[in-house]
Amino acid sequence: MRELSQDTPTLFDAPPPRTISQAKDFVRWCCSFGPDFRNSPDVANLRYWARKNKVKIIESDEVEILEAARVAFLKRIEQSMREPEQSPSIAS
Repeated sequence: MRELSQDTPTLFDAPPPRTISQAKDFVRWCCSFGPDFRNSPDVANLRYWARKNKVKIIESDEVEILEAARVAFLKRIEQSMREPEQSPSIAS
């Protein structure tokens, strides 16, 4: 049996690195549907997103943000592909 107390965050856990939270926000923007949809977490979109949202990104952090964003982006795409499979089909 897994020890759940090790999986749950506590008040004393350090917050995630700034680059990880920036990557999550960037992916949220990349996956927003509608007129603001961006289909790829690439450097051009990252720079545009940062400028549009007035986010200061150190050039040396770009690679780390993009790596984390690509992982999160693929995870989100996989989840969106699984959602239709999991929803019950309505028989006519």
